[in-house]
Amino acid sequence: MRYKILVVFGFVFLAGCQKVIDLKLKKDSGKYVIEGNITNLPGPYRVTVGKTGEVNADWVFQGVSGASVSVRDDAGNTEVLKEVEPGVYQGSVLQGVEGRTYSLSVVVGGTGYTASSTMPHRVNLDSLYIVDVYNFSKMVKAVVPVFTDPKGQGNSYLFNETINGVLDKNLFYQNDDYTDGKTSSFSLLRPDPDSTLHVNDKVDVEMQCIDKAMYKYWFSVDQSSLGEGDAGCQSGDQYFGWRAGVFQCAYFPDEIDSC
Repeated sequence: MRYKILVVFGFVFLAGCQKVIDLKLKKDSGKYVIEGNITNLPGPYRVTVGKTGEVNADWVFQGVSGASVSVRDDAGNTEVLKEVEPGVYQGSVLQGVEGRTYSLSVVVGGTGYTASSTMPHRVNLDSLYIVDVYNFSKMVKAVVPVFTDPKGQGNSYLFNETINGVLDKNLFYQNDDYTDGKTSSFSLLRPDPDSTLHVNDKVDVEMQCIDKAMYKYWFSVDQSSLGEGDAGCQSGDQYFGWRAGVFQCAYFPDEIDSC
């Protein structure tokens, strides 16, 4: 059996809220939602500032105008972002560099919010393969991303899987507590026992290297989706004390095709 696999991999110090996940949250509207993204690719980079609506309501971006938004790095570079549309602030100067620390400052509604983190160094995704694995009592096929974790604990990873153009809503994340300095090869096994890959499926896998704080964030989000905890967006300096929102810095190498 032949499976077509397209690999896209990136490296992130704070992963953005890209997935749609049903969280069991209390009603709480009117809180600020701030999301930022910096990559190694040419800009422009954008930061969005909005407000939340009712938790169970359909998501509609409610942009907040008039915020003061700036980004600086530890090399002494600073850029003030311009508002290009309501709630959308755009820069054009700063460039993402691995190992560099970036700080985002937002002043809105008379309150200032700041966050910073460092982009981890690059970790290569070596290969992918298909494995037969038991999911409960059923044998299914799943993708296994293979990569070597650098020596020294503290590395964490997030994987996004897209199957035939549809983003898988499941969270796949891992740290190196048990794989420090070793070759990691855990499968992207979905919780649905009837969920399996089929012949001629096209699978896109994005690997992101994230920092320890974001690993804890995704773990908290995952637990919240199961009704086992808070969403965790308020834990730590990186989250500005927001109700929701994150600051993302990603490194995206070239695509790799593998069959």
